[in-house]
Amino acid sequence: MSVNKNRSNTIYLNQLITNIPVRRKIVDHNDRDKFEWNQWQSATKSINNVEVSPKEKHVRNLILGTFRLEGSRLFWTMMTRINIESHSIITWKFCYIIHRLLRDGHQNNGVQQNYALLSCRYCNLIISKLKFHERNLMFIGNLTINENNDIRRLFNNNYDPYFQLCTELLNYMEEILNLVQVIFKSLDQSRSNSMTTIGQCRLNPIIICIQDSSLLYDYIVKVLFKLHERLSSDILQDHRQRLIDQFQRLKCFYAQSSTLQYFRNLIKIPILPENPPNFNLKEDLTNYQTPVAIVNTSASDSSQMMEDLLIDISDDTKSTQRVAPSDNLLEDETLFNRSQDISDLEQKVLQYDAMLKQNRSETDDLHRTIAIKDAELIAERNHRLQIEEQLRHQLNNQQSIEEIHALDNKTDSNEKFNKLLDTYNQLREEHIVVLRREGETKKQLENLNQQYTQLQEDYNKKENEFNQNYQKFNNEIMQLRQTNDVS
Repeated sequence: MSVNKNRSNTIYLNQLITNIPVRRKIVDHNDRDKFEWNQWQSATKSINNVEVSPKEKHVRNLILGTFRLEGSRLFWTMMTRINIESHSIITWKFCYIIHRLLRDGHQNNGVQQNYALLSCRYCNLIISKLKFHERNLMFIGNLTINENNDIRRLFNNNYDPYFQLCTELLNYMEEILNLVQVIFKSLDQSRSNSMTTIGQCRLNPIIICIQDSSLLYDYIVKVLFKLHERLSSDILQDHRQRLIDQFQRLKCFYAQSSTLQYFRNLIKIPILPENPPNFNLKEDLTNYQTPVAIVNTSASDSSQMMEDLLIDISDDTKSTQRVAPSDNLLEDETLFNRSQDISDLEQKVLQYDAMLKQNRSETDDLHRTIAIKDAELIAERNHRLQIEEQLRHQLNNQQSIEEIHALDNKTDSNEKFNKLLDTYNQLREEHIVVLRREGETKKQLENLNQQYTQLQEDYNKKENEFNQNYQKFNNEIMQLRQTNDVS
């Protein structure tokens, strides 16, 4: 490419605009070169490490360039040649220029049918993840906590940290769902599917999103159950509503991912229930099942060879596109033919990849069937040996058991006899005591009878004597009375 003036220490613009489609409005090559050179000059003078504000004429020139090209592809290509991270002032000025382009530039600067919006949402997710781990140091990068991974014991019975943690988990989940939404939307717009290199390039982060979202959903559910143990239902209404909304989006996300062939051999996607849990019912916590996403590492290894082949083809294509254009852009027909060839190669590779995966799947199924049969055979053999051993022990111990039972029966009979004998002796002693007491009572009764008879005789005798004396006294009195009357 021809360049006016001294440009020995600058980057040639043909290196900057490789693969950047320039609009047909710029027909003349010299006009195009001049335009691109002016854009590069404005970019380097606006974004540098000199601590002065960028001049408005350079910023305006960059803004006008986006309208001329109806986008910011050239600007972003130039930014790849500027080490934005090398100096804090360069980074600061870069942010200002981006702000101006998004505000005053062409409408395609912000939202395009390419990776711009995808990268924006991905950056939001990464920033959200960094902030989450900064505030919650107990979570490591893969969102696990400890061996048991029991979030309900994280703060014990301190419910304030759980309330804040639930909010941050919901925010984290929101960023994941936003990224997933734009990824699937971009697939529909680009008319690509999961079995093309373009589709797989965009779908690759979905695997990580499935792993993180399943853990986040499990944490949110368990934290909300924990909060409902102490806090009222009205206070947690907003948290419950956010979870219900995210549950529907997450279920749709898992269902949509399950239909894509790309994920079938890479990850086991969790299956959510029909409805989210009812946190006011303790039975729902008992019936709750943790969703688990399992990455199939063997399937990734088996398809690594074919994936490398796809990547190599893509790299060769890109390198060809870098080298082929010299001073002039390739003609549309040549580009179309090359794209068609690449598409045909990709289709053949995908066919071989599908055949390889099918053969590998059938082989794995056979290995699993053989392993299952071997396990069943071993289990049956062990079960038979256990039964034989039990029978052998039963036969060996049968005689001993019978002798023990006989001894036990004999021992029981002796004990019963001894008890009866003791009871008989006790009753006999008591009977002897009663008989002895009865004899003594009879003797006492006889003595009493004898005493009574003697007393009765004495009484009769005394009574007779008394009667005789009484009669005698009466006679004497009568005689005295008579003698007294006579005198």
